[in-house]
Amino acid sequence: MGNSLCFKKIIYCLGCFLILIFSGGCREKGLKISVFDGLPESKYVSEVKTAIENKTPMAISFTAEWCPHCRQYKPVFFEVKDELKDKALFLNIDVEDTEGSNITNRFQVKGIPTTAFIRADGSVFKIQVGEIEKEELIKIVNELVESKKRKRGEPIAPFPIEPVVEEVKQPPKDVPPQELIDNAGKETLPDDLEIQPAEITPEPE
Repeated sequence: MGNSLCFKKIIYCLGCFLILIFSGGCREKGLKISVFDGLPESKYVSEVKTAIENKTPMAISFTAEWCPHCRQYKPVFFEVKDELKDKALFLNIDVEDTEGSNITNRFQVKGIPTTAFIRADGSVFKIQVGEIEKEELIKIVNELVESKKRKRGEPIAPFPIEPVVEEVKQPPKDVPPQELIDNAGKETLPDDLEIQPAEITPEPE
């Protein structure tokens, strides 16, 4: 009798333990949100999403050809890329490249060069505006690699993650809507207007 009761307790405890593990795993799975969620597909979005699927951290630099500070920073960025390419994905996006505009807007880039460092779990580790010296950039990337995921309660990014809504192109103001074109030359009357038949008065003979 005692052995049977002990066995039942073991089974009960084991069942509770498995339920806790399963529910915890489900909750953790539900929290896998990326800073790139909601962005329409593009060349760059596909690349960063593949990196997150492979649990690869990344450094994204936002630059422009006309920016003198960017021209000085880009060679440094690519040097570090060659040295640490096995540790992280290095991506350079020109702010005028329409393929990368959704990512540029998501990170709310206002000054260039700007470099965003994203953890392997898709959360933002750090965003730094301005040029970064080679030694400092290597240091940040190594810290990024060590910081595999955000801490509990830490936001995904220091800005709201909202889906990008494609703008609906409006017709030029000087072009009338199609309905007006179709009804051109036609008089429109109110729907509730009742039309009475005209009274015909016979002409005198």
